[in-house]
Amino acid sequence: MTEMIVFTAEIKKGKGKGATRELRRNDRIPAIVYGGKEDVMLSLVAKDFFKEYSKGNIQSRLVKLHLDNKKIIAIPRDVQTNPVTDFPEHIDFQEVSKNTEIKVAVHVKIINDDKCPGIKKGGVMNVAQRTINFYCHPSSIPSSIDVDVANLKIGQNLHINDLQLPSEIRPVDPHNFAILSISGRAEEKEASAITAEAADKK
Repeated sequence: MTEMIVFTAEIKKGKGKGATRELRRNDRIPAIVYGGKEDVMLSLVAKDFFKEYSKGNIQSRLVKLHLDNKKIIAIPRDVQTNPVTDFPEHIDFQEVSKNTEIKVAVHVKIINDDKCPGIKKGGVMNVAQRTINFYCHPSSIPSSIDVDVANLKIGQNLHINDLQLPSEIRPVDPHNFAILSISGRAEEKEASAITAEAADKK
């Protein structure tokens, strides 16, 4: 699981566009936390949030919000950005309880490709899934899914059921879908030729 992000937050004062513009002038980002007993309107220091947002994949990371004398555990579900600068302008957080389950995209991390016999013999790795969608509790979100190709030969495929997944997560897609394959050079050229031929017919 990735490390939890900690932000210091303040209750948002005032309503409407005027209050929102005032927050942004003071280098703060308005936000809402939903999913608890009641929605909470708050704001964060803009530079603090942008630092974490710039690292990418923030919607798969658990957040602890320090708000006055209480702490809220949440996960970012939507980040609205400026269409010109791409700077975050509003954040939707979902409060997390022990029964909360979310859908999250987890990056695929390929390991031991330097040991893969298929690649050593001139094969080509074709990755079908760069990320995989899972259901899990936010506290169980893995930083990545390791896909070991140390034993794959030319002509072999690796499917989701071939992986030893953590018990706390389950794929959104219930089928045994392919993650990657090792193809020979001839197969690659044939596939490229078929693609080119199909393109010429359009």
